[in-house]
Amino acid sequence: MEECKYTKLPLTYNQQIELLQNRGLIIADIERAVRHLSNISYYRLSAYMLPFKKVVDNEYLDEFKMGVTWEKVYDLYVFDRKLRLLVFDAIERLEVAVRTQIIYQLSHKYGSHWQDDPDIFKVETRRNKYGEKFTINVYEDIQKHIKEQLVNNKAEVFIKHYTNKYSSPDNPPSWMSVEIMYFNHLSHICKNLKNRRDISGISQWFDMPPDIFCSWLHTLNYVRNICAHHARLWNRTFNIVPEKLHFANHKTWINDSDKAQRSKVYYFLCIINFLLQTANPTSNFKPRLLDLLAEYKDVVNIEYMGFPADWRNETIWK
Repeated sequence: MEECKYTKLPLTYNQQIELLQNRGLIIADIERAVRHLSNISYYRLSAYMLPFKKVVDNEYLDEFKMGVTWEKVYDLYVFDRKLRLLVFDAIERLEVAVRTQIIYQLSHKYGSHWQDDPDIFKVETRRNKYGEKFTINVYEDIQKHIKEQLVNNKAEVFIKHYTNKYSSPDNPPSWMSVEIMYFNHLSHICKNLKNRRDISGISQWFDMPPDIFCSWLHTLNYVRNICAHHARLWNRTFNIVPEKLHFANHKTWINDSDKAQRSKVYYFLCIINFLLQTANPTSNFKPRLLDLLAEYKDVVNIEYMGFPADWRNETIWK
């Protein structure tokens, strides 16, 4: 590959506006556009400009389609922000439910301090892309995290209470320890329980096979991080793809799951809607999502999100 040195200079807000206008973007209110750029940044907004640019041989040109306005670009950005907030709120509810089931089921099988028993976890050996072996030891990971939290998170009332009152065991019981774990710890715990019946008990609460449930947890954690870092969500192609659920025993699922693009947002929205049927049956996620899509129907091309043409016929969205 031929070396190429980056030589672009930073532009002022007015220079950025002029550049966009020269490329065909209609900006009626310059002052408003400058205010947006000073709060959001040109680079972040540029991702929302792509759907409105001309395309030749599957390559985007630095030229906007006829009639595209600044308002359309900004409205698409606002839609994505609202979508992230909606998804993040739903994931939070699911995270609480998963956390609760892990604590409840494993503590009733193995006692209050199951997280301190290395025998219930398996150790995985994998290879990286270079073929080098590495080990995943969930037990050691969560022990290290708990110890760090006991030292650094003493402002948490229940940690302070435990450390002040009890001298042993060193770690608090699972209903305290798991509450200070991150979502990725929950995903790793489920995937690396040695006894398959342990994860089956948790996944069955959601009416799901254990392997698919673990895959979905992994994707939930991935999308949660996207939302937490305010990254673009609406037309993203996921790097972590959830496994396919072919059928559902007691809950509504999409009929034609074989044709669904599992790396797109639509399939993930179906996952959230499906899981909430157990975790929060009265959730307003579905009506809020439908209202959001209706509000921005003139701006958002939902095909970019993987929505099939007949998605409204699916019972899960009715």
